[in-house]
Amino acid sequence: PELLSLVDERFKALAEPARLQLLRALQDGEQTVGELVEATGFGQANVSKHLQLLHQLGFVSRRKEGLFVY
Repeated sequence: PELLSLVDERFKALAEPARLQLLRALQDGEQTVGELVEATGFGQANVSKHLQLLHQLGFVSRRKEGLFVY
């Protein structure tokens, strides 16, 4: 049951077109939130929200360098 729940959560995350766009933008390499905002046309808060969920589910990782988070 736990595994099915995890699979369910991941598929739900991928069902959102905005998250798929973010993942597509990240295929070319790491980017800051600001760069992803420019690449997708989404607002900063929206990008951050989607990235947080993608991070929680293990789709993306992040690192901080100075003031920037990649």
